[in-house]
Amino acid sequence: EKVYKMKFDIEIPTSREGMFVPVPFTGPKGIIQTIQFAEKLGYDTVWGTDFVNPSLKMGIPDSKPPNWYELLITLAYAAAVTDHIRLGTGVTLLNYRDPVILAKQAATLDCFSNGRFIMGLGIGGFRDEFESIMPGQKGAHRGRMFEEKLEALQLLLSHNEKEVSYKGEYVEFEHVSLNPKPVQNPLPIYVPGRNPDALRRIAKLGLGYMIRASQARERIEALRPVLDEFNRDISDIDFIAEAQVSLANTHQAAVARYKDSRMGYRNKANEPGNIEKLVADNWIGTIEEVA
Repeated sequence: EKVYKMKFDIEIPTSREGMFVPVPFTGPKGIIQTIQFAEKLGYDTVWGTDFVNPSLKMGIPDSKPPNWYELLITLAYAAAVTDHIRLGTGVTLLNYRDPVILAKQAATLDCFSNGRFIMGLGIGGFRDEFESIMPGQKGAHRGRMFEEKLEALQLLLSHNEKEVSYKGEYVEFEHVSLNPKPVQNPLPIYVPGRNPDALRRIAKLGLGYMIRASQARERIEALRPVLDEFNRDISDIDFIAEAQVSLANTHQAAVARYKDSRMGYRNKANEPGNIEKLVADNWIGTIEEVA
């Protein structure tokens, strides 16, 4: 019988100002202290957020611009001042990045951290941010672009390939040889996803799956038949179940703290009927309730 180990991770505020926390919130010193403290407490992995350009649809209410720190550079610095905690991108916005350069960055970071790097990849929730950064791609199908860049990235990072080429609608390179390869073989890659194409991508490539904790059972059951198509077992896939946390000595105090937070503001926790669902879907309450 297989034994499944539950690990505990935490997010770090690389680019959360304005979105999930107020402006100002913290800077480089505070971010690194958070990572070091997480390692001391025994967390398995820290995950950094990846926003680049504040856009209108983000609805940032602060008058001051948020400070957003580049994710891979932050984790590279963190690798030098930690020993064993794993360093994850949660998630790198893949469509904003050149896959050849990103592959080189990922392999380098995995080498310098001695195999502690984990790459979470996503499309991004705000199309207007994408279009402001890449105006020449305003008509792009972001899903197909993501698929191509993911395929290219895995090809570039593969230990089995010495020199690779790729030609797609959005990605093209010829005779590229990247060395050194990552310490980990393969480098762990995680993606979110709900639609059938995303599930097939996870099953086909054996990717890790990022899901909301409240939807974990539902999404795992949806993935099972797709895994069967590719002769994979559910135990082949690592799942990350995410939720927001608000702890207090009483349930009421935890709910009040959440309602007063930026997370609560973004999720409209103060609107009638919303708070009950948010409490049910997240880890809000006393320590005993959340555990």
